[in-house]
Amino acid sequence: MAERTIHILLTRSGTWFSRLIHFATRDSYTHASIGLDGPSGPFYSFARKYRRFALPAGLVEEQVTVYRRAVPCCLYELKVSEETYFRLRRQLRSMYAQREEYRYSVLGVFACYFNLSLQRRHHFFCSQFVAGLLEECGAVELPKPPTLLRPADLCLLKDLHPVHQGPLEGILTRAAV
Repeated sequence: MAERTIHILLTRSGTWFSRLIHFATRDSYTHASIGLDGPSGPFYSFARKYRRFALPAGLVEEQVTVYRRAVPCCLYELKVSEETYFRLRRQLRSMYAQREEYRYSVLGVFACYFNLSLQRRHHFFCSQFVAGLLEECGAVELPKPPTLLRPADLCLLKDLHPVHQGPLEGILTRAAV
């Protein structure tokens, strides 16, 4: 059976919200994104829509080249079947086509910190989105509900293999090879 590779990117950007999450959790990574088109392709997540403002936030397409290059990150690969890959792609395209209906779940982030599960229609935070998408499409089994998974928890998922850990610029160098 043919396999495809998807990528999970964990970062800690240095924005005030990322610094707040890092201060509260001491986690190495505070943001999660998913990419289906290789390390230099677009990644998708729930994050700020505008570079200078934390809100509004929602479903966004992220380009690795837009981040500051010194951002700490860890890039993971996950091998999935062709069928799972195409389910992921369909679901992502569908959600992205309706991205104006989705909102960032600030309340969900705080609930997650206190280990409370808060599910709201069309509201997600970054790791909830990535984990939920992976679980819904059959790519992984989660140890707990997506609403309780922080970005750092994604590191512990079975079958994820780290391919780069360090500054984000290493991904760009890796993709160029």
